[in-house]
Amino acid sequence: MRRLALLLCCLVLVALVLLTACTPTTSSTPGSTSPQPAAQRPTGPVSLTLWHSWYGARLHALNSLARAYERAHPDVRIRLEAQPAAEMLRRYNLSVADGSAPQLLLTHGRYVGELAEQQYVAPLDAAFDTAALTDVLPQALDGTRYGGQLYGLPITFDTLALFYDRRHVANPPTTFDEVLALNASERSTPPEQRPFSLAYYLKLETTLPYLDAFGGSVLGSDGQPSFATSGQEASIRWLEWLQALQRDENIQASANYSVVDAAIQSGRAWSVIDWSNRRANYAQLWGTDAVGVAPLPMLAEGQAPKTLILSQVLCINTVTSSDQRAAAQSFLRFAVERSSQEILATRGGLIPVHSEAAVGTEAEPFVSVSAQSQALVSGITDVDVWRPLNDMFRAVVSGATTPAEAVSAAAAAVPPPSP
Repeated sequence: MRRLALLLCCLVLVALVLLTACTPTTSSTPGSTSPQPAAQRPTGPVSLTLWHSWYGARLHALNSLARAYERAHPDVRIRLEAQPAAEMLRRYNLSVADGSAPQLLLTHGRYVGELAEQQYVAPLDAAFDTAALTDVLPQALDGTRYGGQLYGLPITFDTLALFYDRRHVANPPTTFDEVLALNASERSTPPEQRPFSLAYYLKLETTLPYLDAFGGSVLGSDGQPSFATSGQEASIRWLEWLQALQRDENIQASANYSVVDAAIQSGRAWSVIDWSNRRANYAQLWGTDAVGVAPLPMLAEGQAPKTLILSQVLCINTVTSSDQRAAAQSFLRFAVERSSQEILATRGGLIPVHSEAAVGTEAEPFVSVSAQSQALVSGITDVDVWRPLNDMFRAVVSGATTPAEAVSAAAAAVPPPSP
């Protein structure tokens, strides 16, 4: 028993010694506290990934813009990541859902409304007041809003214009009658060999400006669909006009792109209605000096179409850290500055959205055209509006139904007025 008691005392003494050794030493200075670890701060630059679908000269210009920003902001790195144009939006939506999406997205303005509704891009009104955007083309900005909120900044845009071959057309035609008469001197040539006065790919986006020329519109002043209700007479006249273009043997107007492109590539088209980004294609086909650019021709005096503005928009992912969000907003601000816009114009042949940016002679006609333009705003591209509008258009140009029948079917399909 005595041995057992002695053993227990020894164990207690050893435990006390170990406990004392493990107790942290404290300062005896009155009022002192134990030192605390410093707050962890991120090391290295803030990294941003930007998804895009650009290539060629446009990608070169975008890369130049990103590197110029990095030189001015050495604490930020921007990685450009190309995505297939047809897949980018779907991939982005999926990656936002699983948290792997990029911080920045460069996309068509027509998709901004859909992305905003899903809360996949961040609202920017608090970061960009109106005064900061006074130099940005208003119509380009219109295409970046949804529900009255700003959800991105446009950095360039495409617009529709009339391209004409100066080797055959001395003066730019201003009316559609003048366009149709371009091949008048060749009318004795058999139709299968005769040059076309005009090649026109009939798609909703390319023909929509002429709905305005007939006095119609997709949306009324109240923002409600009007093309098949209060504006149905103008829509019928517009659709009848498109049918007449298809029947005219002196022009190649078709909803089949291959047919229209064949006429262009064979050199038979003396003028073409097309997007501004296609200018290089006509320079290659006709020769740089032979490419003329003019506004879309009027139907008649006082019946001018309002060309469309299709913006390319930088948006910010809603799921970002505070550092990334601040850097992304700074990059957007930088992208619409005059010097940045001139980088995009000179290195990528892009049309600037900054009103004071210097542009080359090739972009000047498109800047001029944009003054009388309209944006493809989110209200038009909403699926409840776009689907019946496009169905109406396609039913007529395919010959499936008459304009009156197509408008009547659209009237039954458009959503009722909002309260």
